[in-house]
Amino acid sequence: MRKRYPLDQIEEGMRLAEDVYASGTKIPILRENAILNSRIIALLQNQQVTHVWIETEKPAAEDEEATVRKPLLSAELREEAISGIRRMFNVFAGPDNEENMTTAYQAVKEVNEIVDTLVETITGETVSLIHITDIKSYDEYTYHHSLSVAVLAIAIGHSLNLPEGQLQAAGRVAVLHDIGKIQIPIEIINKPGRLTPEERQIIELHPKLGFEYLAKSGIGTSELQRSVLFHHEKADGSGYPFRLQSKDIPIVAKIIAVSDVFDAITSFRPYRDPMSPSDAIELMMSESGRAFDFDVVDAFINKLELYPVNTILELSNNRNGVVVHYNNPMRPILRMVDNAEIIDLMDRGNLNLVVTRVVRQNRS
Repeated sequence: MRKRYPLDQIEEGMRLAEDVYASGTKIPILRENAILNSRIIALLQNQQVTHVWIETEKPAAEDEEATVRKPLLSAELREEAISGIRRMFNVFAGPDNEENMTTAYQAVKEVNEIVDTLVETITGETVSLIHITDIKSYDEYTYHHSLSVAVLAIAIGHSLNLPEGQLQAAGRVAVLHDIGKIQIPIEIINKPGRLTPEERQIIELHPKLGFEYLAKSGIGTSELQRSVLFHHEKADGSGYPFRLQSKDIPIVAKIIAVSDVFDAITSFRPYRDPMSPSDAIELMMSESGRAFDFDVVDAFINKLELYPVNTILELSNNRNGVVVHYNNPMRPILRMVDNAEIIDLMDRGNLNLVVTRVVRQNRS
């Protein structure tokens, strides 16, 4: 059940029942299922939102055999991770002196400990797949992007059966992969339109700037520093800064490339709408062997859960179905809402049907 509340009646602890959009746009500023706190309420006030839909009670399961899905990251772990990444970026943007570097080493140590916790969480026996809601939040794009890339990178590495040390390395590279951007003018980073060739050249300096900063500061291993340097290289040699071929790109850098692009193109930005997760996966698959390593993309697809059990989907034939199971993350098995018919989107007779819209996500 849900109810529409005026903003002056909402309280901390309430759960959103629908996405909240910026005034006059189609850009969500808050995602469904977000738990309201003082910062979120202030954001709503600043955006001049007048009403929001609130979940008033836990909905009954659409399928009796289905289990309710809990978030991969607890609220406490997510907040700790975001706070740690924010502190690290802020320190790195500070003065280049001995006192600040001591603080930087401590910030990196704290983030490394958080990454170790992420590895333990993602590789735990109860975790099988990563869902899109595990890596999305409502604000502070830079910090949330770093955390999201870390979650995806660790999950991909786990799917590739990498040892724990490399999973930790993937997580650490993920939170540092864009550190070079602190030296790029913010007006270029957040430009609401197409970059000029000159601006593109400046943006493409960030892997080298990040590498140079880490190497000069003695932060991370040489493997970590090289992975930061190479995370925009492409399998066919068309990437930057060195146009390396696939065989010369470290596996961690290949993993970061996939994680980085997927999170970026499925995220809300002031200058563009996000790509749907399913469209993003189609794009990633089409770029396998050219922009991305095929095995890394395959491992990524096998680890991502697009449509959890109980999600209601609209199909291209205008019928709605509830996800009851899936063997393929993009082609689930549905129980149709209108007549309870069970259809498998992988069956030959259903290959012409596509998912056109997520009507409602599985709610915890």
